[in-house]
Parts: sequence; C-alpha cells; structure tokens
Amino acid sequence: MSPDTRRLKRGQPSMLQAIAPASMSSSVSAVKSVMPWAERPLMPLSEAAPYTVLSAQELYPRICVRDPYFALKDVTVLPGEVVARVPVQMDPDAQAMPIGLGEAGRHLAILGSCASALVAPKDGQHFYLASAARGQWLSSQPQERTTDLLWALAQAEYTGKRTCTARTLLSASDGTPLFRLEVDYNVLSAAAFTRLFGQAKLEMRAAPRPADNVQRTPEEWAKLRQNPYSKPLELSDWRMDGDTLRSSLVVTTELCKGHFAMHPVMPVAVVAGGMTRMATTLGRSLEQCDTARFVAKDVKLSADSLAYAGQTVVFGSRRTRVRGADHTFECFASVGERVVAQLDVTFTRVD
Repeated sequence: MSPDTRRLKRGQPSMLQAIAPASMSSSVSAVKSVMPWAERPLMPLSEAAPYTVLSAQELYPRICVRDPYFALKDVTVLPGEVVARVPVQMDPDAQAMPIGLGEAGRHLAILGSCASALVAPKDGQHFYLASAARGQWLSSQPQERTTDLLWALAQAEYTGKRTCTARTLLSASDGTPLFRLEVDYNVLSAAAFTRLFGQAKLEMRAAPRPADNVQRTPEEWAKLRQNPYSKPLELSDWRMDGDTLRSSLVVTTELCKGHFAMHPVMPVAVVAGGMTRMATTLGRSLEQCDTARFVAKDVKLSADSLAYAGQTVVFGSRRTRVRGADHTFECFASVGERVVAQLDVTFTRVD
C-alpha cells in the first residue's frame, strides 16, 4: 500500500459513510442467507472498522487492468472482504434485469481480482486470468435497467500456488441481493504472463505522440474517451447453422482497452457478454417474438484461452432444453479450432 492509503477508524467521518444507504442494515440478514460465507455483508461502513479506501492508482499495478475496463468506485477493504460501488454502463437489452449478466460478471471478476491481490502470498504485480465461473441470479422478477450505483462484495482465497477463487455478491442500491458469482483465476506473475502471451504483445506507442495543441469540441473529446464497454459487441455474419445460431467479430484494440497494457486481449467477461447475447437472440428467434425478455437463473462459464487483437471470434448458441418458461442454452466462443470460452446459461422468459 502506498503512504497515501487512508486507514479510517470507527467514528472517524468519511465520504463513504455518506454514500452507504441508511436502509443497508435492514438487508444484512437477507444477504447473509444467500452468502453465508460473508460475516459482515454490505453493512454501513460506519459500523465496520478499521477499513481502508484504495484508489484506482493503487489497484492498477496489482491487478494489471485499468480504466475503462476497471470502473469500480470507492473500493474499500474491510476485514476479510472488499466492497465497491458498481456503475451500470450498458443497456441489458433482452435481459429484464437492472444489469446484464456479462457486465455484472465483468465488475465482479475485477473486484474478485482486487480481493485476491490483497491476500496474495507474494506482493507485486500479478495477472488474474478468469478460468471458470459459477453464478446464480437471485431475483426472479423482471426489472428495468437501474441508474443507481449497485453494491458489490468479494472475498478471496488462494487454492494453490498459482490459483485462487473469489466469492462475490452483487446487490441493489438498497442492499437487495441480485447476483452471486464464484470466480476461479489462474494467477501469473508479470514475467510468466509475458512468456505465455508474448504473441499478443502490441506496441501501442511505437513512435512518440506528436505535440497536440488541437482545440477540440466537447463532442470530439467524448469520442476520444469513448468507453467500448458501454455498448454491445458489433457482431456480424449472423446465421443459423443447423440448430445453432452463429455470428462473428474481429477483435480490435479498442475492444481491449485497459486489458492488458501492451497486450490487448479480449476480456473473458466481454466474451461472456457476447455469448449471453447470442442466447437471448436465439431465444427471441425460437419464440418468434422480437420483444421477448428474459431473467437469468443459473450460469456456468469455462474459459480455456484468450482472443487477441486482430483475431476473429466466432460466437455460437444452441438451446438444449425448454421447461415451462425456462430456456437453457449452450454457448461457445472460438478462434478457428481453438475454444476461447464456453457458457451454459438458463434464462426464464418473463414477457
């Protein structure tokens, strides 16, 4: 931790005490029922001391991802767990949920890597590569996209010399539990990452940037700072191949912003977002309703490799079971014959 890290004691005022909703205490028992491994889930920070507020600049060197991929706010370390506020940056589209599965997985996996970095047996820079995830959406009622900041909590433990698991929970702004996700990581030192993924290295600044004295409008600045994680992937070449819906995407460096420096690779959570979109698109097609919406139930992800900038990823989805309003899909993403990730997800049609 840097000397600037703020260690706050019980009763000491902070801006975080102001943002913790007063209704949070009433939700503690409900949260405990869905995450019994958490001793103090989402309690008001004024009741949890000591705690440490970490800046993004302190976290970036530890987890090797940065903005705009990293979007967590007020990352706060409590005894044995990490809490953060979560923005909703993307429209869930066909998912009748306050946040889509892919984006929820993105924020929770990042927070899980923060929790893992804080219990790492060795200090220093590490890359946390999500290799698997298992999750349950905890609210069956259809909801609209939220404009509020959500709450997220994570605990982590090392399961081996180079593996760790984070258990996370996403909750609504009032503390209502929404999504529980367990993420497994392969942990690589900077040297090991460079050895394994040297082929993905791309010199982003082969030449010095020229002096920039150009006057720009606010719209032009906004375009330069555009967040690729605020909009769905621009999938193309949609086609039905037997009982499987397929599409494709050329990975650009723009789609890898903040993940990872000098080695632009497509985040697993973004790949997962593409697969869930394939599932809901196929669901709408099979249901013959372009406006059908779904609420997630269960999700299981395995990530076998990474897609590099310049490669073409093929996405696919096949519906494997229908039971009442529940639709189960098998999804995949691949580069040529190489499988990047696979996803099993169950959605409930709600309208």
